[in-house]
Amino acid sequence: MGDGKHQAIKKFKGKRLSELTYLLIDLDNSEIKKDKELIDNGLKNEEAAVFFMIQEMEAWFISQPEIIEKYYGETLKLPKRPAKEIVKPTEKLQEATKKTGKGKYHKVKDGTALLEMLNATRLRTYFTEFDDLVSQLLKD
Repeated sequence: MGDGKHQAIKKFKGKRLSELTYLLIDLDNSEIKKDKELIDNGLKNEEAAVFFMIQEMEAWFISQPEIIEKYYGETLKLPKRPAKEIVKPTEKLQEATKKTGKGKYHKVKDGTALLEMLNATRLRTYFTEFDDLVSQLLKD
């Protein structure tokens, strides 16, 4: 986390350690663009090991606004429509948090803490890709 999507893809393709190595990246698009993203990034042959956050991991956070408000310690104005339909959820989260005591949301600093707070059962219900990832991990 932190090197960006294209660096993560490069590392995954260059150093896949075993069949138990997976890639989890932002799709930066709607679910219908998943196949195009796989092809464009030379990942079609690795499809079973690639999982996407729809659209970005920040959509996961926005889908559970209570964790964001608990983390920041205040009520925030967050988008109300389904999180996976929000275009550029990172920007929406940064806008909502810019005047908080903790300051504007930062993907690495705040993202890791928020990931730990997420309710995985709820994510599995709402995000198909997350459910697929967890199902795969449980098989292994």
